[in-house]
Amino acid sequence: MDLVTEQVKAVMSALHARDTADRVDGTPHKERLRAITPEVGQFLLTLALAIRAVTIVEVGTSSGYSTLWLATAAQKTGGRVTTFELDPAKVVIARRTFAAAQVERIVELRESDGGEGLARFAGPADLVFVDCEKDDYVRLLDPAVNALRKGGLLVADNLISHASSLVEFQARALADPRLSGLVIPIGGGELVAVRL
Repeated sequence: MDLVTEQVKAVMSALHARDTADRVDGTPHKERLRAITPEVGQFLLTLALAIRAVTIVEVGTSSGYSTLWLATAAQKTGGRVTTFELDPAKVVIARRTFAAAQVERIVELRESDGGEGLARFAGPADLVFVDCEKDDYVRLLDPAVNALRKGGLLVADNLISHASSLVEFQARALADPRLSGLVIPIGGGELVAVRL
C-alpha cells in the first residue's frame, strides 16, 4: 500500500531532482538542499507509523523533503510535525514545499534554532529527527532526549557519511543511560534510539 499521495510524490520528485543536481553542478554547500535519500524517507515513515507517532519534531527542515515523509505518517496517525530551520532561504523553500504538497495544516515550520526550540517544546514528542549542521548534534542531544516521551524515538541522520564529524555525538548518544540504540547502515547512516 502506497501511503504517499500523488501530490506529495510530485513535490518530492522535484525536490529530489534539485538535490541531485545541487550535488554535481557546483552549487555552494550551504545553498544545497542536502536532503535525505528516498530510502531514509521510507524508513522514517515506517518508524513513525510503527510507534503511532502523533507528535513529531524535526531539527533541520531544509527544503522540507524529509518533513513530507514525516507529514505522511502524521496524516495516518492524526498527528502533527513541528520542524525547525534557521536559514531564511531554506525557510522560504520549505514554505513553498508545504503549500505545494498541501500539508500546511499538519506541519508547523518554526524559523528558529532547533536546540532552543526543543528546550521550549511543549512535548512530549513521539519522534525527534535530527538532520542539521553536524557541529550542532552534540548540543542537540540533551534537548532532543528531554523532549521525548518514554518509548519515543530519536533518529539522527548521517552517522556513517559524516562519521568523523559525528563521532562524539554517536559515542554520547549510545552511552546515554536514557537511550538504547544503534546505527543502521541505510542512506547516510541513521542513529535510532528509544527513550527508556
